[in-house]
Amino acid sequence: MPQRLDDHESRIKSLEDYRIQQERLNGEISKKLSETEVTVLKESGKQQEMTKQLLDHVLKSKSFAQQEFWKLAGIVLGSGGILYFLVETLASK
Repeated sequence: MPQRLDDHESRIKSLEDYRIQQERLNGEISKKLSETEVTVLKESGKQQEMTKQLLDHVLKSKSFAQQEFWKLAGIVLGSGGILYFLVETLASK
């Protein structure tokens, strides 16, 4: 019977040691997950900023192109009206 009690004591000790190892491992895993989460959040913020900059650039370029188109259209239409007026004035003389 004493041998069986000694054996029981060693099994309990072994289980306690294993539990301590598992808790340490779980703590390390938790720490790594936290570090990964922080890294992902930082990179996500950078990606959002880059996306915003790209979108702003595209929208400004498109707006600029539209402004230039209407300026050019105004010049062409305005110059056409002036040319018509000159031709009519010269033709009527």
